[in-house]
Amino acid sequence: MSQLFDEESLRKSVEAEDKIGGNIGAGLDWGSAFGSLMGNLELWGRFTTLRISLNREVRLLLNNWNLGTATKIAVKTAKERILEKFRLPTPEVREYILAILENDELYGEEFISNREILRELLGLLLKQEDWETIAAVAADSLKKQIIHQAVGEKISA
Repeated sequence: MSQLFDEESLRKSVEAEDKIGGNIGAGLDWGSAFGSLMGNLELWGRFTTLRISLNREVRLLLNNWNLGTATKIAVKTAKERILEKFRLPTPEVREYILAILENDELYGEEFISNREILRELLGLLLKQEDWETIAAVAADSLKKQIIHQAVGEKISA
């Protein structure tokens, strides 16, 4: 996963696709917008800041929901879903992200501090079925933990 957003790794992936003249599934599926994003280091830096800020926002959101021990796996699953959506964005998501990347006011700190924009993007990225997946993974994790504890303490008969 770390290679996905590594500039050198992405350049090599794009070059590999160029060599065969098609899409082999390497890198992000941004169509013609991807080339301009890769060619502009400032936009690329902003994209990285956006991704990190969005991951931070989803973590803060889920932490506020008091999910207990299921929080960690819920956050991990949410981040995975966000990454999937970043890799294959819908045209609507791609437009929204590009608009965010061009908004100079958002970039001046380590993270994007405008939580409203981050929440709007989360709403575009994570649909009901994504939240259902996150909830199911968290519930399964909690179930396994309870069973492990009960068996470990020999509580069940």
